Amino acid sequence: MTSTPATARRRPTSRDLLGMWLTGLVLAAGLGLAAAFLADEQFWLTFGVYTACFLSPCIGLAWLLVGPGRRQSVDPRAEENIESRWIEKAASGAVFDLVPAVGVALASTSLFGLELAGDVALLGVAAFVVVDGGLRYLVLSRRES
Repeated sequence: MTSTPATARRRPTSRDLLGMWLTGLVLAAGLGLAAAFLADEQFWLTFGVYTACFLSPCIGLAWLLVGPGRRQSVDPRAEENIESRWIEKAASGAVFDLVPAVGVALASTSLFGLELAGDVALLGVAAFVVVDGGLRYLVLSRRES
């Protein structure tokens, strides 16, 4: 078992968390301001909506840049982890499930003369892969743990 460095074990203080949140808020507000300037009308509504949408990813980025995320060390043997093997098995199984699912969808749309927009089809494929991979990972983790 490897020991973690002393800096990685330190809990973030309220000062660290406040700095991280403020950095994320400033980044999100900057992106929201840029989006509001590019929009033609309703400046404050656009600014508020885009700032709210960018807030969570910007706080995550701030966690990596100025928060405790920069002190986290990478596991040198992450590929040997059982979770890594589970996700590889789940992802490869989901891709193999995707081929017949797309074939069935294509056959049904051509046989029944259904109109399917390209963006809806891509959204369906992405949703299918995410759900199938997640279910496979859940089953593998329950079965092998």
